[in-house]
Amino acid sequence: PDRRKVIASLSPLLGSTRAQPGCRVCALLLDAEDPRRLVLWEEWDSQEQLAQHLSSEDYRLVLAAIEMSREAPQVHFDTVEARSGLEVVEAARMPPTP
Repeated sequence: PDRRKVIASLSPLLGSTRAQPGCRVCALLLDAEDPRRLVLWEEWDSQEQLAQHLSSEDYRLVLAAIEMSREAPQVHFDTVEARSGLEVVEAARMPPTP
């Protein structure tokens, strides 16, 4: 399918997904190296809120967009136990203490 058609079908869902309780991030990203690749990136506060979203009518439209794919899509659900910021980079770049 035309990438524009997939983008047009997913774009209206971004705002309503962001408004759902527990949604931290919802973005549709275009790959700069592979123009055929789109990434729907979402982050949720809890597994329960994600599960509620996955069973929503909006997510049915996401699944319909996935079904339009010419190639088998890659779908990943990552679970993160903790989040850190630049302090991780700073600690890694500090010279070892003698």
